[in-house]
Amino acid sequence: MDMIPEFDDREISHFYFSNAKVCADSFHVLEHLTLAFRDIRLKCRRNTEDEDMQYLLTKFKYVFDHDTNLNNRARYNQRLKCYLNHRDILNRMCDFFPELKKAYELKEAYIHFNETSSSAKAREELTEMIELFSKSGIKEYEGFVSLLINWFEEIINSFTLISGKRINNSYIEARNRTIDVLLFNANGYTNFKWSRNRILYCLNKNDSFKL
Repeated sequence: MDMIPEFDDREISHFYFSNAKVCADSFHVLEHLTLAFRDIRLKCRRNTEDEDMQYLLTKFKYVFDHDTNLNNRARYNQRLKCYLNHRDILNRMCDFFPELKKAYELKEAYIHFNETSSSAKAREELTEMIELFSKSGIKEYEGFVSLLINWFEEIINSFTLISGKRINNSYIEARNRTIDVLLFNANGYTNFKWSRNRILYCLNKNDSFKL
């Protein structure tokens, strides 16, 4: 499940599929986390009068992304009159904003947990994550803490491996995206039977057909 409150069907799932495991989609858990971190960065941007920090928080916001190479080759920055790489820029902002530094470290810690934990370790490690976020005192993370607590069992279940891979929504979301593109390119269909057959054919490329 993607944890949208309006579509919280856990009770229905447990009722009709009593032996099934309900899993929280890890992508959407991380989405909640990154949006909360974005709010912290924007708060720092709004609350400082230091123009250099405003410049760095706006132009180099991508250095906070998990996949950013922080050890790239340093380049000369005309505004700051010095050579800086991504790690230097990140350190400048974190040194200036202690709360931003703490928030960034917590974000990276959860992503590390999400990437490295297992079904055997997830319960203990997720409990530690909740404790760390709760004790941080960062208001913007309060909603994320509530999400971790509310979806505790489902997040643990998401570490279940099927054929060596974690369960997630990517497969069905890719199918939904294919259908959306098909309907958009066709500018809609007026014949339901034709549109249904067209969708089924496009989603099953190994099927044969006859004229």
